[in-house]
Amino acid sequence: MSTATDRLSTVTEPLDNALHPIAKLYNRTLGGYFGEMNGLQFLLIVGSLVAMLTVPFWGTFGLVRAMTLASIWAIFAMSWDIQSGYTGYISFGHSVLSGAAAYTTAMLIHNVNPEMSMAVTIPVSILASLIVGLLIALPSLRLSGPYFSLITFVAVLIFYRLIPSFSQYTGGETGIQAVDVFTYDPLARYYYMLIPMLVVAVGLTFIARSNIGLILMSIRENEDAVNAAGINATKFKVFSFALSSIPMGIGGVMLVHFYGGVDPTTFIVVDRSIEMIAMAVLGGMSSILGPLGGAFFLIVLRDFILTDIAGLSSPARWTIFWGLVLAVLVFARDGLFRKLWHGLDRIGGDRS
Repeated sequence: MSTATDRLSTVTEPLDNALHPIAKLYNRTLGGYFGEMNGLQFLLIVGSLVAMLTVPFWGTFGLVRAMTLASIWAIFAMSWDIQSGYTGYISFGHSVLSGAAAYTTAMLIHNVNPEMSMAVTIPVSILASLIVGLLIALPSLRLSGPYFSLITFVAVLIFYRLIPSFSQYTGGETGIQAVDVFTYDPLARYYYMLIPMLVVAVGLTFIARSNIGLILMSIRENEDAVNAAGINATKFKVFSFALSSIPMGIGGVMLVHFYGGVDPTTFIVVDRSIEMIAMAVLGGMSSILGPLGGAFFLIVLRDFILTDIAGLSSPARWTIFWGLVLAVLVFARDGLFRKLWHGLDRIGGDRS
């Protein structure tokens, strides 16, 4: 293994050396806030960013649509990660948070005022997601182990069952299809979804690299030690859930305007939460950018490569989807993108 690594280093060393001055400048200015990188890691980040920003100009319509949807799911995966990946408290109820925002938007437009401005619906919807998040977090995060996960799972079931009970407002099982999409222009729609995703990624990465992120990871490793150090672990767990609720609300608003409507099957069921977990697991939990990469990889694989290129049926696509997640759990539990990142760290040069 070391011989193969040495050979690879021989090939990549000139490229890493060429990029070292730029990476060094980044490390001196922003590395303390977002993490230091060597030349190869810097190339991966910048190359990925350039690819995302330019895909409408070289990609097909199917690829652009898949990347548009992936931007929304990347927000969900990163939001789940800042709570569950960092604290170790695994939530199965995050679809409730995005669903709360989506339903708030739809109900405001459908039941209150069809002409209501997004300047009103968007902040109100995000606030609704935050409130629902606190309602789940405050009682459940005082528990530990599987009890927290069970409560978040039950929250999804309760929310799902409440929707038909208030069908005059929620549209019941069929949902509400009265929400305008942001735009029908695929180019504009792509950037409407991509830019907020990048802002969320930068914000969550900054927080994750701060002392707050360190405390959250410490809770995951040894919560008793955190409390013994005089830090209220429960307060930080509630904070992480509330923090997670805000971008979940943003993603929920984006998704309802992407589809032009909302229904319980698309937004609420626990399957949606498990898909978020799958993306975070595939990319690499407790890394923020890992779940981002996992979301893009899985959505593009499912909705473009397996659909448009391979032409596979829905059952076949989902079988491959979950088979890949299972393989990662067995053979690369740290996630594909974390593995790639650490590999670039080993073969790259000095960061200083």
